[in-house]
Amino acid sequence: MTQVLAMPKLGLTMTEGQVAEWRRAPGEAFAAGDVLLVIETDKIANDVEAPAAGRLTDVLVEPGQTVPVGAPLAHWEAVEGAAVATTPQAPPASDTGAAPAPAPAAAVETAAAAEPVPAATPAAVGQRVVATPYARRLARERGVELNGVIGSGPNGRIRAADVPEHAALPQAVASPATATASAEHFLVADVSARALLEWRARLPAGQGGLGSLVFYLAARTLMARRPQAMCAAGDGAPVSATQASQGLAAWRAAQAGATSDGPAVQLWFASAGRGPLRLLAPARPAGCALALGVGSLVDDCLTLALRADAAVWSSVEAADFLVQLHAALEDPRRVLL
Repeated sequence: MTQVLAMPKLGLTMTEGQVAEWRRAPGEAFAAGDVLLVIETDKIANDVEAPAAGRLTDVLVEPGQTVPVGAPLAHWEAVEGAAVATTPQAPPASDTGAAPAPAPAAAVETAAAAEPVPAATPAAVGQRVVATPYARRLARERGVELNGVIGSGPNGRIRAADVPEHAALPQAVASPATATASAEHFLVADVSARALLEWRARLPAGQGGLGSLVFYLAARTLMARRPQAMCAAGDGAPVSATQASQGLAAWRAAQAGATSDGPAVQLWFASAGRGPLRLLAPARPAGCALALGVGSLVDDCLTLALRADAAVWSSVEAADFLVQLHAALEDPRRVLL
């Protein structure tokens, strides 16, 4: 029997939400509890889980579209014999009268299109960027600088749908005059994450996910070759690789107290976080010798992608760094003890 997946009410004051991304495509099967889509508001982003095992038949609201609470988002069919939980409904009618039924997605789009919207402009360098938390998270994972992104939300707020899939390449790479200086080595390696998962399970709550542990071990590995090198993750401030020798707690404290002023970053790190993205290969920021990306955890395995400036790192040095990091991730005790 066909079921309707409606926009849930995620807070007392929520009246509408935006579909940030679909985690399942039409025709794709899912189990009870699987994340079907991500809903974004101005304050939070929430995963919407499947109430029962089934199959998504069609999507009614595309990513980036905003619809009111209770509006249909998609249709799905439950697996025969699966118990379907009651779908949350829109807020009940007030005492003064019945609440109007939510408008279909197409009607909402038509009404929005009829209202004049002032043209949004990207934030200037140094100007405060207004973005939702989920948009900021996507920007960090994709290596995107939000200053150049035009927001589609109220007052130019940047939403998840506004964040590009990939960071723009530095202009120096696109310029034929600097093509020689931009030559780089590109290396990829798969590594088992079982030891990392065991390590994370023993850490106190709030000590970071797999991406943080990979970044820390990469800094420890780099320290043996470039003790004074500066490391940075996403849009975070750079921290000296030497500080990694003081332990994970001291490393995280140094990150929290770091400032953007200081020497140029030598190792820039990005993580795909949770999801199906097996490979993440971010571009090297201008002046950065190494860019390391780690994909999502898939089958207890992580994929590492390393870009190394050929003018600073030889192919042998870059390969040796990745081999040593691979060994540290498979057995963190090699680095920690």
